[in-house]
Amino acid sequence: MGSVRSPAPDRFDVTTGAPALDLLDDAWDALAARTPSPFLTGAWLRSWWEQYGSGAPAVAVLRAPDGRLRAGAMFSHSRFGLSAAANDHSPHWGAVSDGPDAAAALWSEIGRLPEPVVTLTALAAGDDEQHARAALQACGRRVHVRQGIESPFLELPSSFDELLAERSANLRSQVRSRQRRMERAGVTQVRTVRGADDLPAALEAFLRVEASGWKAREGTAIATEARAAGLYRSFARQAAERGWLRLHLLELDGVAVAGDLACVLGDTEFLLKTGFDEAHARLSPGLVLRANALRAAIEEGVAAYDFLGGPDAYKLRWTDVVRSRVTVRGFRGARSLPSEAWWRTVRPALVATRDHLPEHLPVASAARDTTA
Repeated sequence: MGSVRSPAPDRFDVTTGAPALDLLDDAWDALAARTPSPFLTGAWLRSWWEQYGSGAPAVAVLRAPDGRLRAGAMFSHSRFGLSAAANDHSPHWGAVSDGPDAAAALWSEIGRLPEPVVTLTALAAGDDEQHARAALQACGRRVHVRQGIESPFLELPSSFDELLAERSANLRSQVRSRQRRMERAGVTQVRTVRGADDLPAALEAFLRVEASGWKAREGTAIATEARAAGLYRSFARQAAERGWLRLHLLELDGVAVAGDLACVLGDTEFLLKTGFDEAHARLSPGLVLRANALRAAIEEGVAAYDFLGGPDAYKLRWTDVVRSRVTVRGFRGARSLPSEAWWRTVRPALVATRDHLPEHLPVASAARDTTA
C-alpha cells in the first residue's frame, strides 16, 4: 500500500515598500467583502496610506500551495515593529481571510516575526480578538488588550415599517412628523449618488453640509483637515468606480441640507460620515435623512447597517446592539520593554490621574485597559 502524501503547507510572506501596495488587488477585495469591511479593501488602504502612512507599508499574506490568497493584513513597518495600517478614521481593521482558520494561521505567522512589538488596532472583539490574542501568546509574546469604541449595528428587517414597529412610539411619531414638516418647507427629495459621473458635485455638496456646524467649529469636519479630505475623496472615487458608493443627499428646494457618505460592501451598508446644515435644524434633517437612508437600504436588499463610530444617541434610537473593537499588542524581547511599560503602567497611571481632575475641566473619556 502506497504512502499518503501530506497536503502542501500554506506559504507565508511579508512584502514591504511600494510593491506591498500592489498586493491589494481584486483577490484581496474579494476577501474583504466576506468580512465585510470597507476599511480592509485595497481602495481604502491605498487611500489611507497616501495620507497617513508612516514608515514603510508592509503586507503579510498567507497563500495556498496553488497561489490563492487565503489571508492578509496591511501594516506600517518601522524599527519599533509592525502597526496596523489604521487610525481614528478606521473604525475597523483586521485580516482579510477565507475563514477563521486562515486568519488564525496568519496571526501565528506574524507573531513569530522578529519585530519587538506587533500592534493590531480596531479588531472586532470576540472571535477575532481571541484568535489574535491566542496566536500571539502561543508565539511567546506578552499580550496587552485595550478596549476601543462600541459601534451601533443594526440587522435590517424585511421592510421599513417592520423596523419602525420595533422602535419606540416616539421615534415612529417623529419620523412621520419631521418628514411632513420638511415637505411643507419646500420641495424635498433624497438623492443617492452611486456612480463616478455625478460624484464631484455631490461630494462637494456633502462636504459643505458636513462642515456647516459643530464639526467645523471643533475642527473635526473632513474639509478642515487636508489629509482627511484627501482620504475620503480618494476612497469615494474608487468606491464609485466599484459600485460600492452610496452618497445620500437630502435636498430642500434643490440645496443639500443633510448628507451621508456611505458604502455597501457584501451585505452591509456602512455609514462613513454624516452631517446636516444647522441652519435647518428645526426641520430635523438628520432624522429625515436617516429614515430615508435606512428605507433605501432595506429596499435594496441590504441585510445590515453599520453606523460606525461611537454609540451616539441618534444612532441608538434605531438599534440596541453595539459591536466592540479592541487593540491587541504583542511584545517580545528587551527592545519592547519601553513600549510595554507605557501601555501597562505609565498610561494607566496617567489616565487614573486625569480621571481625578475636577469635573469642570474638559477632558476626554478614557478607554478601558485589560492585560492578558
